[in-house]
Amino acid sequence: MSYYPTSTTSVQTVGLREVCEVNGRGFWRRKGTQQWIEYDPGNLSLPPAEAQPLYLSLVQEAQGEGEPLHWALHVGCENQPGSEYQVTGDAECMVYQPANDADITNSESFLNLYQLAVVTEEQAMVVKQIADSEPPPRAPNRQSVTENCQGWTVRVIAKLVERGIVPSGKLQMARSMMQPV
Repeated sequence: MSYYPTSTTSVQTVGLREVCEVNGRGFWRRKGTQQWIEYDPGNLSLPPAEAQPLYLSLVQEAQGEGEPLHWALHVGCENQPGSEYQVTGDAECMVYQPANDADITNSESFLNLYQLAVVTEEQAMVVKQIADSEPPPRAPNRQSVTENCQGWTVRVIAKLVERGIVPSGKLQMARSMMQPV
């Protein structure tokens, strides 16, 4: 009798976690990882909301075939909706389109989430202010396009590095993941 999850164990996805039960024992792991961690399914009391950290994350979403990934920034507690900061539309004339209560992990286009920093409420407001004031990419025609949502997101991250909110290594990581426009 196995006490650990196997490849045939039924697994549920909750936000960025996978959970399952084997012979009355509960297990969880972060999506994309291999190691299961045991927990007591009868004792699932969560800490109060104010004790849960706010994460600033880089979100990647799938677009049409042959298109670069869509990037956005997300501020929220783990497994909860949060604020999303993004530019959308054609690369010639993108539009800033923030969203509150964005449940990114339940989007069909959701691919990856990279944690950039744990932020305070005050720092979350700075993220909003910087994103709100960063102009979206524009170009007079298709041939002149040099930037898309990825470039805009990197510009916002760079300003957050200047303010001491995001470590510079995370900016380098984001730059290294950029795809051609």
